[in-house]
Amino acid sequence: MIKCTVEFYGVPVKSSELKVEIEVKEGARLKDIITAMRQKLPDLEGKVVVKGQDKVIEGYSFNIHGKFYIDGYDDDSNLQLTNGDKIAIMTIPIGG
Repeated sequence: MIKCTVEFYGVPVKSSELKVEIEVKEGARLKDIITAMRQKLPDLEGKVVVKGQDKVIEGYSFNIHGKFYIDGYDDDSNLQLTNGDKIAIMTIPIGG
């Protein structure tokens, strides 16, 4: 298992949840990151994450290793997470 930190920018979460640790399996993809986020912060459901799905709502993006990923649009097959990685999830206007 790989431990990563997810940081939220412009995302409707409590201030105590602006940064959370998640665990994902080796070879994790965006779907796996979203699953871990849903488990850690169920309040994201319907606000950031599509209810009942491992997809973020339109208007949110990920920044991982300096590359932006828009769930469902970008190929994440080359995503290589390692222990201690930081994952930013933000609204598209904040991220550019």
